[in-house]
Amino acid sequence: MNSSRPLSRRKLLAALGAAGAVMAAGSLPSAVKARGAETLIHNVKEYGALGQGSYGDTDSTGIQSAVHAAAQTGGIVYIPVGRYILTKPVQLKSGIRIMGAGISQTTLTAAAGCAFTSLPPASDIEIGSLSFHGGSAPGAVASPVEDSIISLLQASHVSITDCRFFTLSSPILLRNCHACRVDHCDFELILGNIPGKPHYGTGIYCSGGEGHTFFRNTFKSVTNTAVYLDGGCSRSVIQSNDVTYIDQYAFLVQSDQAAEPAARNDIINNRITNLDAAKSGITAILLKRNVSGCAVSHNEITGLDGDGIRLEGDQESGKLQPADHTLQGNVLKGIKGNGVVISNAVRTSVHGGTFRNLGASGIHIESRGETGSRETAAGGNLFSGCKTAGIRISGKKSTGSLLFGNGGTGNGQNVLDEGTGTVKDSF
Repeated sequence: MNSSRPLSRRKLLAALGAAGAVMAAGSLPSAVKARGAETLIHNVKEYGALGQGSYGDTDSTGIQSAVHAAAQTGGIVYIPVGRYILTKPVQLKSGIRIMGAGISQTTLTAAAGCAFTSLPPASDIEIGSLSFHGGSAPGAVASPVEDSIISLLQASHVSITDCRFFTLSSPILLRNCHACRVDHCDFELILGNIPGKPHYGTGIYCSGGEGHTFFRNTFKSVTNTAVYLDGGCSRSVIQSNDVTYIDQYAFLVQSDQAAEPAARNDIINNRITNLDAAKSGITAILLKRNVSGCAVSHNEITGLDGDGIRLEGDQESGKLQPADHTLQGNVLKGIKGNGVVISNAVRTSVHGGTFRNLGASGIHIESRGETGSRETAAGGNLFSGCKTAGIRISGKKSTGSLLFGNGGTGNGQNVLDEGTGTVKDSF
């Protein structure tokens, strides 16, 4: 998404219907019907918001009043051109749509740390065409609970589209939410790394919940993680996103609870690169501990000082291990570490991948501590210029690997096998 692009006149008028011409002229009553009798437009300036970048509660109160009105009558809460200072969070209501004039036109600064929040069971909410910036204001009191720009609890069917999040610590926090969607948004300079607050420095953080879609977003200069699925978050899709300049991970899926696996998440068609930046110790995609049945496919990962894709389980016997994952058609090149690391994971399939010019191995199957990786299948992969090996199996507890139909040239070794019970054909 082009972060300098305003919402086009045609798109705005189409969204607002009959009221659009009146709004474009700068005059709109507090509630005007658009599209005949179908939709009401609630202009926040008619409810007292100023949008002049001034301090005080005027903008927060005006937007909140418009939200209350829209919750009663239905319709769109329209935030026109301007800079709005929010000294307290705006509480969202079910069934409303909040719309700005475009990300270069409507800016919200959450001086208290949170712009929009909700109490359960809010549902069917749309947020679009807004720019959220970091900042503070005299008199703003940071909430000890709500410290994310958009913070939702047990919400469902929420859509966040065509928004920009800039110089923030925590743009989006979803806790036990269902079927939320974030698409065509920009996340840039997402800063912060505080112990005990994994959502800091993370673009989108999900704790629990399921059924989310994160599609065609851009992430640039993220301190922690672009998208983090935690606490058993399942059945979600991370697709067609661009991630550039990460300090730790692009995508992290993790569950620390034996009874709540993070299951059946798809990470597909994403592009991840650090453009050969000096930052080391990066992992582009990490599936950690009790994560199962995920598909990681057709991602392009380049220019990292670290590993491409990593599956990581506990080192103690009988503890939490990633299981039953499929890695298909990924392209990993120009990485200083390994392409794929399978560390204490079980029943992993890696096939149809391209591994080129890697500082270690294309695929590294390893055992650490008391346990190991079991029943890994790697087939139909192409390896070229992998410094250590195309495929490396280390540790006697790495058992039952199946290698078939792989090929390539210019590797340190094609297969370096120190495991147990490996079955392989010619490379």
